[in-house]
Amino acid sequence: MPSLPRDPALLVSPMNWKPLGPEDLIGQAARVAKAQVSKARRLASGDRPTSSMKLLLYGPPGVGKTSVVGMVARELTGSALAVEDFNGREVTVDLVREWMRGLAYGSLFSRWSVRIVNELDRCSREAQDLLLTYLDRLPPGRALLGTSNLQLDLLTERFQTRFQAVKLLPPETEELADFLIAHWPVPRQTALQIAVGSGGCVRAALADLEIAPAARAAWN
Repeated sequence: MPSLPRDPALLVSPMNWKPLGPEDLIGQAARVAKAQVSKARRLASGDRPTSSMKLLLYGPPGVGKTSVVGMVARELTGSALAVEDFNGREVTVDLVREWMRGLAYGSLFSRWSVRIVNELDRCSREAQDLLLTYLDRLPPGRALLGTSNLQLDLLTERFQTRFQAVKLLPPETEELADFLIAHWPVPRQTALQIAVGSGGCVRAALADLEIAPAARAAWN
């Protein structure tokens, strides 16, 4: 379930709001986040890592993929200094070669070192091919967490098999409306209209709520 409504005096505008944990997400994103954060907690426990983590979340834009991988990264490392964040367009052949040269070296700030690549499908085919080798060589205590807005079958088949791939679906209209009401003092009819208009995209719903006359007075 979403968090309980916050004190109106502490409300932030929808576009400045950030989920802190799985309980702040909705629908499948909340369920996947809970499972993957629990897995990350198990992997991070103990004196030393014994395995790596390779996770790919795919699905339509704005359903929580980036939020989920961010939560997993925080659980693995306990420190933002051990997490590197990239967009798929930044992941070139030269960059992946640099990553491979540094595989023997972990983070100074955590037993785990994590790289996040959002929009992994934007990597060139050449970079994807080299990433296959990188993923095969990933030692214990390293994680590559990716997101993709495309269907999984649009990535190369060999690339797909290197990850635990999980598809995130949009929340139902009622789920999204309840989420908006739980976090902001918005009339239910307005919340339902926003949820329908967003097509299940949480990011779009937050942007619409930001400018909704029935709600914006709460944070202006």
